[in-house]
Formats: sequence, structure tokens, C-alpha cells
Amino acid sequence: MLSILKNLLFLSFGLLILYVVFKDKDLDQMFEDIRNAEYQWLFYSMIFGYLAYIFRGLRWLLLLKSMNYNTSVGKATHAIAAGYFANAIFPRAGEVVRCTSLYKVTGIPVNKLFGTILLERTIDLILLITCIGLSFILKFKALSSFFDTVFAETSPSEESNTKIIVLSCLVLTVIGLHFFRKKLKESKLYQKVVSLGKGVKEGFQTAFHMEQKGLFAVYTILIWLMYLLMTYICFFSISATSDLDIVDGLYIMVIGGLGMIVPVQGGLGPYHAAVTLGIASIGLTKTTGATLAVLIHTSQSIMIIATGIIATIVLSFAKRKMSRNEAGETPSV
Repeated sequence: MLSILKNLLFLSFGLLILYVVFKDKDLDQMFEDIRNAEYQWLFYSMIFGYLAYIFRGLRWLLLLKSMNYNTSVGKATHAIAAGYFANAIFPRAGEVVRCTSLYKVTGIPVNKLFGTILLERTIDLILLITCIGLSFILKFKALSSFFDTVFAETSPSEESNTKIIVLSCLVLTVIGLHFFRKKLKESKLYQKVVSLGKGVKEGFQTAFHMEQKGLFAVYTILIWLMYLLMTYICFFSISATSDLDIVDGLYIMVIGGLGMIVPVQGGLGPYHAAVTLGIASIGLTKTTGATLAVLIHTSQSIMIIATGIIATIVLSFAKRKMSRNEAGETPSV
């Protein structure tokens, strides 16, 4: 029940942001632009989005190979698709689903899989920060305008109160852990965390023992290139953004990525708000920004849902096949 309420709270928060994004926009113009959009560009965006999955799968295989585990690129890619599909329903559940999905069809321990994913997330964070840095250099004025708009409503007193609340929570957490540390160490949860930590450590160590570091770097660059292209290609779907260049694509990709950090199902709401403000900061209207956000988010959501359903079905059959093989059953001819 608590999990359901938490997810409903996140969804309500996203819908509230979505309402704020759309409430002052020219909805008639938005519907007109969406109706007249050139949808082939959105289809290409979906292809680039799925190619990012495939390159993620190939990169994941390199990490697993370093730990002497082997599987197919198909299973790895489907596990990734299942993870993104889960994230669209339950925020931050994707990593767990991705690990358990591959475990069920390969037997690779979940804790070691989770370690490789944390390594991937660390690398992706570095790449995101790098892209933010590039955007700051190439689109300094636009990025400054974006952050000024985002933080315009925060007064000094509210900022001070927030810091006090955060600091108080940290102090209380430290005190609680100190007094209950013995009971925590004896709990099953603590033992699971220790086991997970060992697997995570091994996952991180794979980066230092990897034989194909160059190929790993290539796959990482290709993943982020696909993210860039799946955003940039959507500019051509409506006339108002068709003249934007690849640098603008990088900038909107970064802004949209910041919106996706908010733990809301599929980034619904925060992503739209971020892209709307991002487009407005480079001189176009907020109505155009909201329209573009709807087109990009909807096309990627369709891709995530479609590939997620397919992945769930394929992995389900693979799991049954693996179970039959383990039980020593042989299909009749």
C-alpha cells in the first residue's frame, strides 16, 4: 500500500507540473502543430532511441565478459528494454527489473549485475556533466536564462529553510544509525546490503580489468550520440524548430535529461517543463517548447512501451526454456 501511495504521489506531482506547463499556452496552436507534424521524424527518433538500447546491451556484455559471464546481445537488450518499461510505471525500479530479468534467463547473480549497472550510471553521470559543460560553453546565454527562470521563484528565506531541514534530517539519520547500529548489523536487510555491496564492488572492478576499454568507450559515445540524434531529429517535425542546429539539439537533450532526473513515471511533467523552458530560453515561444516536448516525450514513450512489452514476452519464453533445460526436459519430436 505504501508503495502504491508513493507512486501515486509521484504521478500526481508530474500531472500537476504538466497542468502548470499547459495552462497558459495556446492550446489551439499546439493541437494544430501536433496535427500537422511530420511524423516520419518522430519514427526516426524512436529508431535512434532503440539503437541506444542495443549499444547499451553491447557495452553491458563487455562488463559481464570481464567477470567471465556470457550472454547474448538480444537478452541483454531485452533486459534493458524491460528496465526502461518498468521505470515508466514505477520510478527508479528499472535497474532492479533489468538485473532480475537477465538473472532469470542467464543465472548471473543479481548483485554482480547491479554492480555493473552502478558503474554504467557513474559513467553516464560523467557524460551528462560533460554535456552540461559543453552546453554551458556553447549555449551560455540560453543555459543561464534557463536556470534563472527555474530558480526565480525561490526566495532567500525559503532557500535557508530548505538547508536547515536537509541538515536536520542528516543529523537525525546519523544519530539513529549510531544508537541502533548493533541491531542493524544483525538484521537480514543488513546482510543483504553487505552481499549487494560485495557484488557492486566486483562490478566496479571490472572496469579496471576490462580487455576492450577502447570498444567500451566507443559504445558509450554511440549511446550518447543516439540520445542526441533522437532529440535533434524531432526538431524537423514542426516548422518552428526546423531551423535549430545540432548544438541546440545538445542543449535540449541536456535540459530534458535534467527533467528526467525527477522521480516521476517516465519523466511525465518535469520533462515537459524542462524542454518548454529550454526552447523558450533560445528565443522561441513556450507554446512551441510545450509542443516539441509532447512530440519527443510521446514518441519515446511509445517506443519504451512497445519494446518493453516485446521484451517481457521474449524474456518470459526464454525463462521457460531455461527452466525446462534445468529440469532435464526434452521436447517431443
